[in-house]
Amino acid sequence: MLEVQNILLDLHADSQERVIRAIVERASEIGKINDIEKTIQAVLDREQESTTGFGKGVAIPHGKTDGVKEPVLMFAKLASAVEWKSLDDQPVDMLFMILVPDTAQSEHLQILAKLARRLMHQDFVDHLRDANSAESITSYIQEQLA
Repeated sequence: MLEVQNILLDLHADSQERVIRAIVERASEIGKINDIEKTIQAVLDREQESTTGFGKGVAIPHGKTDGVKEPVLMFAKLASAVEWKSLDDQPVDMLFMILVPDTAQSEHLQILAKLARRLMHQDFVDHLRDANSAESITSYIQEQLA
């Protein structure tokens, strides 16, 4: 579900919505999305329910819509942190985005639970923050979520 092409490093965006848009657009470029606007709206609607700002500078926005062709996990490191209304009131500089089609049952919830468990460990967060290549991030995340 996570490949090197799903990683965005040094993403320049100055708001939560622009971050979401940039990641969804990348998901579309790699063939995972068939409706960019519908997918962005699904993620923003979910964000209105409650924040996905996990804490420690990390967010896990997610969306479920028929605008998504197949489940995809994206990861981004931001050039500078953005406000996210996080649980710890800290801005976000790294995020995972989970996008799944309407037909997906609980797959996104399983991924979300695995990520949340790993993100409780500071060494996991530190490793991601220190990593500087899409390849090293991809292999580390795959290993940790296996």
